[in-house]
Amino acid sequence: MREKKEMNEKTKLTFETVPEVTYWRNPNSGVIYHCSVHRNTWVEYDGFEEGGYSYDTNKHRINISSINTRVEYNYYYTWEELVEKFEFLCTSDDVDEDYYVNILANKKLYREFKLAKSRLPYLRGTVKREPDAGHEVKLEKMLLYVEKYNNLESFEFEWDF
Repeated sequence: MREKKEMNEKTKLTFETVPEVTYWRNPNSGVIYHCSVHRNTWVEYDGFEEGGYSYDTNKHRINISSINTRVEYNYYYTWEELVEKFEFLCTSDDVDEDYYVNILANKKLYREFKLAKSRLPYLRGTVKREPDAGHEVKLEKMLLYVEKYNNLESFEFEWDF
């Protein structure tokens, strides 16, 4: 199990000190995003009079893209919005290929997390309506799946409901 970065470490990150490639998670939806901050990039191009143009990332317009959804979504945020709305997970230096494939960019794992999370209200209602029917086991299993995903752990969803 890989530990999440603590909140105090996240607050140490500033736009000036953030590594070039980082991974963030939306705590409400569970979507994991890839964020690249390019600095001092100059591309030579003969068509411009200046001889080139820059790809530098602006503090007020940072592009993030989802990596574990069926379709890639791109959004633009300011640095302050990014730190406020999203949970910092790790940098590209902390990620090996196995972890990237099995956790960060795993579309199936995200889909199963969404399914488990969507089942929670129904199961909570059935436990209240039928307290002796044994639905507590299914509810605990769904809560365990959601907790594992929030702790960046892999799990196999069992379709027994």
